[in-house]
Amino acid sequence: MELEQCITNRRSIRRFQKTPVQYEDIVAMVDATRWAPSWKNSQVTRYYAVLQEDRKNQIAQSMPAFNQIACLEAPLLLVACAKKARSGYNRDGSFATNKEKGWQMYDVGLSNMLLSLKAYELGLGTVIMGYYDEQVVAQAIDLADDQEVVAVIAVGYADEMPEAPKRKNVEELLVIK
Repeated sequence: MELEQCITNRRSIRRFQKTPVQYEDIVAMVDATRWAPSWKNSQVTRYYAVLQEDRKNQIAQSMPAFNQIACLEAPLLLVACAKKARSGYNRDGSFATNKEKGWQMYDVGLSNMLLSLKAYELGLGTVIMGYYDEQVVAQAIDLADDQEVVAVIAVGYADEMPEAPKRKNVEELLVIK
Protein backbone atom coordinates (compact mmCIF):
# COMPACT_ATOMS: atom_id res chain seq x y z
CA MET A 1 0.00 0.00 0.00
CA GLU A 2 1.27 3.47 -0.85
CA LEU A 3 1.96 5.95 1.94
CA GLU A 4 -0.39 8.50 0.36
CA GLN A 5 -3.24 5.97 0.62
CA CYS A 6 -2.50 5.35 4.30
CA ILE A 7 -2.40 9.08 5.04
CA THR A 8 -5.60 10.03 3.22
CA ASN A 9 -7.71 6.92 3.89
CA ARG A 10 -6.92 6.29 7.58
CA ARG A 11 -9.76 7.22 9.93
CA SER A 12 -10.37 7.25 13.65
CA ILE A 13 -12.31 4.02 14.17
CA ARG A 14 -14.70 3.87 17.12
CA ARG A 15 -16.59 0.63 16.35
CA PHE A 16 -14.68 -2.64 16.09
CA GLN A 17 -15.24 -6.26 15.13
CA LYS A 18 -14.41 -8.84 17.81
CA THR A 19 -11.70 -10.48 15.65
CA PRO A 20 -8.48 -10.62 17.71
CA VAL A 21 -5.40 -8.70 16.58
CA GLN A 22 -2.59 -11.12 15.79
CA TYR A 23 0.61 -10.99 17.86
CA GLU A 24 2.66 -10.47 14.68
CA ASP A 25 0.59 -7.39 13.85
CA ILE A 26 1.09 -5.95 17.34
CA VAL A 27 4.84 -6.40 16.95
CA ALA A 28 4.78 -4.90 13.42
CA MET A 29 2.93 -1.79 14.63
CA VAL A 30 5.34 -1.18 17.49
CA ASP A 31 8.31 -1.98 15.25
CA ALA A 32 7.22 0.84 12.93
CA THR A 33 7.38 3.29 15.85
CA ARG A 34 11.08 2.62 16.36
CA TRP A 35 11.73 4.75 13.27
CA ALA A 36 9.95 7.84 14.56
CA PRO A 37 12.12 10.91 15.05
CA SER A 38 12.70 11.88 18.67
CA TRP A 39 14.58 14.50 20.70
CA LYS A 40 18.28 13.60 20.45
CA ASN A 41 17.19 10.07 19.46
CA SER A 42 15.91 9.60 23.02
CA GLN A 43 13.24 7.09 21.90
CA VAL A 44 11.08 7.67 24.97
CA THR A 45 7.89 5.98 23.74
CA ARG A 46 6.80 2.70 25.34
CA TYR A 47 3.67 0.67 24.55
CA TYR A 48 1.65 -1.60 26.80
CA ALA A 49 -0.60 -4.06 24.94
CA VAL A 50 -3.79 -4.67 26.93
CA LEU A 51 -5.69 -7.81 25.90
CA GLN A 52 -7.20 -8.91 29.22
CA GLU A 53 -10.86 -7.94 29.52
CA ASP A 54 -10.64 -6.95 33.19
CA ARG A 55 -7.82 -4.50 32.46
CA LYS A 56 -9.61 -3.14 29.38
CA ASN A 57 -12.75 -2.62 31.50
CA GLN A 58 -10.74 -0.81 34.16
CA ILE A 59 -9.28 1.53 31.52
CA ALA A 60 -12.66 2.05 29.83
CA GLN A 61 -14.30 3.01 33.12
CA SER A 62 -11.70 5.78 33.53
CA MET A 63 -12.88 7.45 30.32
CA PRO A 64 -15.88 9.56 29.38
CA ALA A 65 -18.83 7.66 27.91
CA PHE A 66 -18.05 8.65 24.31
CA ASN A 67 -14.73 6.75 24.46
CA GLN A 68 -15.87 3.76 26.51
CA ILE A 69 -17.49 1.92 23.58
CA ALA A 70 -14.28 1.98 21.54
CA CYS A 71 -12.32 0.68 24.54
CA LEU A 72 -14.76 -2.10 25.27
CA GLU A 73 -15.25 -3.22 21.65
CA ALA A 74 -11.62 -3.07 20.52
CA PRO A 75 -9.83 -6.41 20.89
CA LEU A 76 -6.62 -4.53 21.76
CA LEU A 77 -5.75 -1.40 23.68
CA LEU A 78 -2.26 0.01 23.32
CA VAL A 79 -1.33 2.40 26.11
CA ALA A 80 1.29 4.83 24.82
CA CYS A 81 3.63 6.01 27.54
CA ALA A 82 6.72 8.20 27.81
CA LYS A 83 9.89 7.70 29.79
CA LYS A 84 9.98 10.74 32.08
CA ALA A 85 12.67 13.44 32.11
CA ARG A 86 14.52 12.44 28.93
CA SER A 87 13.05 14.11 25.88
CA GLY A 88 13.67 17.86 26.04
CA TYR A 89 15.82 17.66 29.15
CA ASN A 90 19.49 18.35 29.90
CA ARG A 91 21.62 15.76 31.69
CA ASP A 92 21.20 17.66 34.97
CA GLY A 93 17.41 17.23 34.77
CA SER A 94 16.62 20.82 33.77
CA PHE A 95 14.52 21.60 30.71
CA ALA A 96 16.57 22.15 27.56
CA THR A 97 13.96 24.43 25.92
CA ASN A 98 10.95 26.50 26.88
CA LYS A 99 8.74 23.64 25.62
CA GLU A 100 9.49 21.88 28.91
CA LYS A 101 8.03 18.35 28.96
CA GLY A 102 6.16 19.06 25.74
CA TRP A 103 8.93 17.35 23.77
CA GLN A 104 8.13 13.94 25.21
CA MET A 105 4.47 14.39 24.28
CA TYR A 106 5.54 15.43 20.78
CA ASP A 107 7.83 12.41 20.47
CA VAL A 108 5.09 10.00 21.59
CA GLY A 109 2.71 11.66 19.13
CA LEU A 110 5.13 11.03 16.27
CA SER A 111 5.37 7.38 17.30
CA ASN A 112 1.59 7.10 17.56
CA MET A 113 1.14 8.45 14.04
CA LEU A 114 3.52 5.84 12.62
CA LEU A 115 1.71 3.16 14.62
CA SER A 116 -1.65 4.30 13.21
CA LEU A 117 -0.36 4.32 9.64
CA LYS A 118 1.16 0.86 10.02
CA ALA A 119 -2.09 -0.40 11.54
CA TYR A 120 -4.00 0.90 8.53
CA GLU A 121 -1.53 -0.78 6.18
CA LEU A 122 -2.18 -4.05 8.06
CA GLY A 123 -5.95 -3.64 7.66
CA LEU A 124 -6.50 -2.47 11.24
CA GLY A 125 -8.25 0.61 12.55
CA THR A 126 -7.22 2.83 15.46
CA VAL A 127 -8.52 5.68 17.54
CA ILE A 128 -6.15 7.66 19.76
CA MET A 129 -7.80 8.80 23.00
CA GLY A 130 -6.55 11.39 25.44
CA TYR A 131 -9.39 11.61 27.99
CA TYR A 132 -8.82 9.20 30.88
CA ASP A 133 -7.93 9.03 34.54
CA GLU A 134 -4.16 8.66 34.35
CA GLN A 135 -3.85 6.97 37.75
CA VAL A 136 -6.43 4.34 36.85
CA VAL A 137 -4.79 3.58 33.49
CA ALA A 138 -1.32 3.46 35.07
CA GLN A 139 -2.57 1.03 37.71
CA ALA A 140 -4.28 -1.16 35.09
CA ILE A 141 -0.98 -1.66 33.24
CA ASP A 142 1.30 -1.73 36.30
CA LEU A 143 3.16 1.31 34.98
CA ALA A 144 6.66 1.94 36.31
CA ASP A 145 7.22 5.21 38.21
CA ASP A 146 9.68 6.48 35.58
CA GLN A 147 6.96 6.53 32.89
CA GLU A 148 3.71 8.41 32.31
CA VAL A 149 0.62 7.65 30.26
CA VAL A 150 0.24 9.83 27.15
CA ALA A 151 -2.59 8.18 25.20
CA VAL A 152 -4.75 5.09 24.93
CA ILE A 153 -5.14 3.64 21.43
CA ALA A 154 -7.99 1.27 20.61
CA VAL A 155 -6.95 -1.15 17.85
CA GLY A 156 -8.92 -3.67 15.83
CA TYR A 157 -10.72 -4.44 12.60
CA ALA A 158 -13.16 -1.67 11.73
CA ASP A 159 -16.85 -2.50 12.07
CA GLU A 160 -17.69 0.71 10.24
CA MET A 161 -15.62 3.15 8.19
CA PRO A 162 -16.61 6.77 8.79
CA GLU A 163 -16.50 9.38 6.05
CA ALA A 164 -13.48 11.65 5.98
CA PRO A 165 -14.04 14.74 8.11
CA LYS A 166 -13.68 18.13 6.46
CA ARG A 167 -10.05 19.21 6.21
CA LYS A 168 -8.59 22.69 5.94
CA ASN A 169 -7.09 23.79 2.64
CA VAL A 170 -3.31 23.96 2.36
CA GLU A 171 -3.63 27.75 2.08
CA GLU A 172 -4.99 27.82 5.64
CA LEU A 173 -2.13 25.70 6.96
CA LEU A 174 0.89 27.11 5.15
CA VAL A 175 2.53 30.51 5.46
CA ILE A 176 5.44 31.26 3.16
CA LYS A 177 7.61 34.29 3.96
